[in-house]
Amino acid sequence: MINFDGHCYSNFNDVPQGLLSRLTQLPVHTQHLLSFKGKISLLEAQYFSIMAALRRSRVDIPMHYSLTYFQEQAVALQKYTQDSSDFQGISIKFYRKEKPSLDTIITPICFVLQFQNVPWNTVETKNLTLYKDHYIGAAAYSNLFQTNAALRNLSQVFAYENGYGAALLLNHHKRLADSSNGAVFLVNKENIQTPALPEGAQNTVIRKYLIDFIAKESKLEIIEDEIPTFSVQQAHEIFLVSEEYGWTQIEQFRKKKFDSAVSEPLRLKFTDQLVNQL
Repeated sequence: MINFDGHCYSNFNDVPQGLLSRLTQLPVHTQHLLSFKGKISLLEAQYFSIMAALRRSRVDIPMHYSLTYFQEQAVALQKYTQDSSDFQGISIKFYRKEKPSLDTIITPICFVLQFQNVPWNTVETKNLTLYKDHYIGAAAYSNLFQTNAALRNLSQVFAYENGYGAALLLNHHKRLADSSNGAVFLVNKENIQTPALPEGAQNTVIRKYLIDFIAKESKLEIIEDEIPTFSVQQAHEIFLVSEEYGWTQIEQFRKKKFDSAVSEPLRLKFTDQLVNQL
């Protein structure tokens, strides 16, 4: 099931050809969200994140794109889904209705909304590798999903081809920036480190919310920092977090094995917080 610009269709074949042709171009923005029993988690933060990204993308944002409107669109699509999972992922992609021109520089947009399976209630444990074929540029637009989407996909394919579950991505300074499965968190003896936004980390809502949660609820200090690659093997635990892939616990990187003594209780408390804020 998909919701195409406010209308629900059982599959892409049912979408009118005029609308379907817009999907042949790259989306101007993609946002991944979490929902719990049909309600969008962190809805207000997700909404303002979407609006900020669309403004940076130089498009004409429809007046009816309100916070309530997107919740209603998710509920409308939820009625047609057969998935009974409490947690579900939502992918919402925005497309230009026409190409920019000298006459129409700021063009109108439409969206496609779909539900996705996200293993949030169950932890996926994976081995980790390092992707070094290409680097993330630590620049002004690096934090947007669309900027490095192809690179994250390539790193995921690289990981699978070599028998790993996820891959770390470096910036052009050869420091830790991101991963194929979301924001990177290294648990050390006295702190939890994550790459800072200027390093090229993707600026997701779940990342920011988790950082704030750790600062308030954990005994360990949370640090957004420049992280050299050797810090990965020095960490006690590693986990990756995103709305698209859920919570990924890292079991091994090279010869170093990791446990989850700190990460798992943190995940459970964080999940409760996500549910309680609805």
